[in-house]
Amino acid sequence: MEIETTYPIAEKLIKKMIRVAKQTRKNAFSIRSMHKVWASVLMADWTVIWWCNVESKITGLWTCAERCAIDNSIANWEYDIVAVCTIDSKFTPTCGACLQYIMLFSQILEREIRIINGDVRWHYKIHTLSELLPDGYRTSTDLEAMKKYIKQKIAEKNKK
Repeated sequence: MEIETTYPIAEKLIKKMIRVAKQTRKNAFSIRSMHKVWASVLMADWTVIWWCNVESKITGLWTCAERCAIDNSIANWEYDIVAVCTIDSKFTPTCGACLQYIMLFSQILEREIRIINGDVRWHYKIHTLSELLPDGYRTSTDLEAMKKYIKQKIAEKNKK
């Protein structure tokens, strides 16, 4: 599969992603760890969608900010993911589960999704998903059906 790797992200958009992610901090539901993580997702039309982590008192039933932001994007008819940004009080890399979740969208979109990790002082690092998860699981099951579905959803959104 040919993956698009040359999707540039302007500094202005990165700053917007960080600013939007930082604004969601007050919404974090971190009742177990009190650790608040914020995320934003950049779409191909430069829309930025955001969310925060949501924890549970039951171990394993929480959702990281990255996955929440992607799910919020999908719920808002935004499928065309270009980058995912997380902001924490200190630099914290994206976890393996989130990277693997993002990998599915990378496969479907045939695009190298950028991962931006930063802190509250506006310091950040940008990586490609392949750099952070070089040997991640890549599905073949129903991949063509998922590609068709997402392309249809993007086309429907663009008609609006």
